Amino acid sequence: MKKKFDGFKAAIEMLQGLDLASQQALLADIARRDPEMAVKLKQSLVTFDDLRYLTVAMMKRLLQDIDLDVLGLALRGASKELTEHLLGMFSTNMKRDIEDSLRGKPRPLSEVMEAQRKIMDVVNRLRETGEIVLSKDKSEKYV
Repeated sequence: MKKKFDGFKAAIEMLQGLDLASQQALLADIARRDPEMAVKLKQSLVTFDDLRYLTVAMMKRLLQDIDLDVLGLALRGASKELTEHLLGMFSTNMKRDIEDSLRGKPRPLSEVMEAQRKIMDVVNRLRETGEIVLSKDKSEKYV
């Protein structure tokens, strides 16, 4: 029996493996050829900013597989809104540890991007197993 190949899923996985600038460039190229497909791909693509859709329980699960220092480093490249949202999920001590990492010595952007990639690798693995859900639909409630 021949296994069916899902090109759309393969395209999403490939895009998620790229850095943000490369993702945007490739999506822009796809949009010139097939605007509808570019929109579908972009909607299905999970980005670091989508962590704002995590619940406290999902964040606790994510923290089982990532180090607070990695999260702190990754948040250096995040928006202020995302950083504040995620910090609001933590206890005072954990929050202080992450803030210490945020205020630490300057680090190369490549290290920040690598920390974000590590986190997103874990996020995507947990999404595939159904352990976390990143829903942009705020009307949907998860229990």
